[in-house]
Amino acid sequence: MRLASKLLPKKIRKLLKSSVILSEAYGHRMSINQNRCVDRHGNPIPWYTYPAIEYLQSLDFKTSRVLEYGSGASSIWWAGLADSVLSVEHDATWFDEVQQKQVPNLTIKLAQSEDDYVAAGVGPGTTFQVVIIDGVHRHRCAQQLKQIIASECLVVLDNSDWHPQTAKLLREELDLLQVDFHGFGPINPYTWTTSVFFTRNFKVTPSQGRLPAYSTAALQHLAPGQQ
Repeated sequence: MRLASKLLPKKIRKLLKSSVILSEAYGHRMSINQNRCVDRHGNPIPWYTYPAIEYLQSLDFKTSRVLEYGSGASSIWWAGLADSVLSVEHDATWFDEVQQKQVPNLTIKLAQSEDDYVAAGVGPGTTFQVVIIDGVHRHRCAQQLKQIIASECLVVLDNSDWHPQTAKLLREELDLLQVDFHGFGPINPYTWTTSVFFTRNFKVTPSQGRLPAYSTAALQHLAPGQQ
């Protein structure tokens, strides 16, 4: 195979290498084969774009309380990063499946009516440092955020390219800063957008001592004097 690859034109070799990075390094092939959101090692990851996953993974959420609208592999992933996760699910069958994979700092709440779903995170004095909007009733969930987000908060809106009015609400009514992460993600054969919104005083703390972190297939190089 190595000999054959050397015989190929350089531009073809680059195309093949790029395909292998997406397929193998990011675990895209495994996620398609298993029809599950997993990385190359089979570990659960969110159904966000890969650039968004890599960015979020580079931040320190160890002391954060997370509210997630929509449960699944992302619930397990967030539980591995954060202090606690409250995940809200509307589908009873899916709720039963996700419940079987619970970890100690993850609570999954079944809320089948729209009103119960949207208000699932509301409680006296309850605030969250991270909110993920990735389930049903996304616009109403965004409208609810004023009551539950902490003064320093990060909000994730997945499929934001399909929900431009919800993104606009987060920008204009909550005065959040929007950063869009376009690209491929698990399972899907197309690109989409996961947007991350920040309160203006949100402190970006790296999880591994540096930002930006190296991406999955990056050349790990530092410019002279930048060590």
